[in-house]
Amino acid sequence: MGTLGLDTERGLFLGIDFGTTNSVVSIYDFKAGEAQTIPIDGANIFPTAIQFEADPDDDAKLTRVFGVQAREAVIIYPQSTILSIKRFLGGDEKLSISVDEKEYNFSPQEIAGEILGYLKQKADEYAQEELNISGEFSGCVITVPANSTDKQKKMTKEAAILAGFDEDSVYLRLEPAASAISYAINETSDKKVLVYDFGGGTFDACVLDIKIEAEGEPTISIISTFGDNDLGGNDVDKIIMDMIYEEFKKLTNEEIDLFDENADDGVSKRQKKVALVRLQQAATQAKERLSQTKSTKIQLAPLIQEPKIVNINMEMSREDFYGHRRINPLGDKPELFEKFAGKNLHDLIGRTLDCVDKCLEAGGLTPADIDEVFTVGGSSSLLLAADAITARFNKEPFKSRISPALSISQGAAHYCNMIMMPTVRGPVVQEKTIHPLGLEIAGRRFLEIVPAGETIPKDGLTIDASEPLTTNFDHVSSMAIVVYENTLPVSLKKDKESQSVNQEGMKRLAGTSLRGIPQGPRGQEKVKVIFHVGQDNMLKVTARSLSATGVVTELSVDELYT
Repeated sequence: MGTLGLDTERGLFLGIDFGTTNSVVSIYDFKAGEAQTIPIDGANIFPTAIQFEADPDDDAKLTRVFGVQAREAVIIYPQSTILSIKRFLGGDEKLSISVDEKEYNFSPQEIAGEILGYLKQKADEYAQEELNISGEFSGCVITVPANSTDKQKKMTKEAAILAGFDEDSVYLRLEPAASAISYAINETSDKKVLVYDFGGGTFDACVLDIKIEAEGEPTISIISTFGDNDLGGNDVDKIIMDMIYEEFKKLTNEEIDLFDENADDGVSKRQKKVALVRLQQAATQAKERLSQTKSTKIQLAPLIQEPKIVNINMEMSREDFYGHRRINPLGDKPELFEKFAGKNLHDLIGRTLDCVDKCLEAGGLTPADIDEVFTVGGSSSLLLAADAITARFNKEPFKSRISPALSISQGAAHYCNMIMMPTVRGPVVQEKTIHPLGLEIAGRRFLEIVPAGETIPKDGLTIDASEPLTTNFDHVSSMAIVVYENTLPVSLKKDKESQSVNQEGMKRLAGTSLRGIPQGPRGQEKVKVIFHVGQDNMLKVTARSLSATGVVTELSVDELYT
């Protein structure tokens, strides 16, 4: 591979697929004209895991272990290891770890920043030592699920900044669009493609329109998208975990609850944590084997040793796996378990197809309109998923020369190419708004300001509310500004005039009070509201008081997450 040719003013950019279970990083080789995945610790696929240890030289400090070592360490040190951090992005809850009986708390973006920082460090070393490139990666393109919220995107960007990337050089792009680039670079004809993205923590369906321009370069535009942030490969694993746990309950006469650390059943908290980690790992490995073979053995000998030795030794068939209906919460919160109780793998695959149907519906399409189905994410390799796709679209999923696990990262590297070398031809993605955006107004009604499907220019999309807001009461000096996103498919949306922020599918993105507006009679003061959507689909909302005295107050919604 030749030395990368760079636009030195923009610096070196890294394409990152920051996944729930695994992460992948890639760069673009300008001389070869293709993306290349960078091995981290000798492998293309890096477990998104971190473990904390006491610093032997300083009791007040912690050292970090990442990747494979951290994933393996979770068996011995579950209390100081964090997996699947991506599922916590978007929440405000601190994550607690314990090292040598001392408690430490971190925000989700701090943990994500630690892992991204390690990926950056290893990529810097590889570029310098193996590719003979001086300098380091100052910028990055990180992919996010199509259905991720504004807050999840913002916390992802914060994590990248904490990792050491320049704030102005952190770009977010949608995972389906990035994976579609990997598909489109070898395409020679116009096509409509469905991206079926079944990752570790989320599911996304996205329809893309690929057109080949006169110069032979593909242009990709997003027609529609729909996803489920509570459905992923981890939930498939839990079906197998449930099967193993049922066997454990039989062997112990249901006298031991591994998920209740405080139960007086003779099993220590530590041993319970270790047992649960081993259950998770055994389930993941069994899922992978059952994708290749019709049956597999599961042996955990012993699973626990106190108050008695319990060995798990069971044969599991693919048919049993497909048909088992989940019984146990397995540590899920009640509202999450409610979605999976009594459900089997057929039901989970059915939920992915429900998302696919809503995605098609949002784009005004039918399965017959889709020319190709491009699968992404580890769980898309399940035979049941492939069979369901074939039945729905009357065609098998596209067999890519690029591994589904690498396609998103390599697509992100093509985005890096566009940023670093804007004059170089290549696949172009026309970014569009995914869902309608608007405000809550009097009567808890939804005022749509940004429609779905609007093309987002390079410098972002700016839309003013059609009419200024007015005060609802006399002599008030503030006004509530509450921003919502309407995620329902088109057919389920009501007339714009009658939509309520209480209806299903409405997501509250942020809210604040616009303070300092001049006091006066009801309806006299007017407030102009402006929505700005960047190409990373991040939203800024500005509200300005239009007073006769020229007083103007301004705020930005994406600064309100505190």
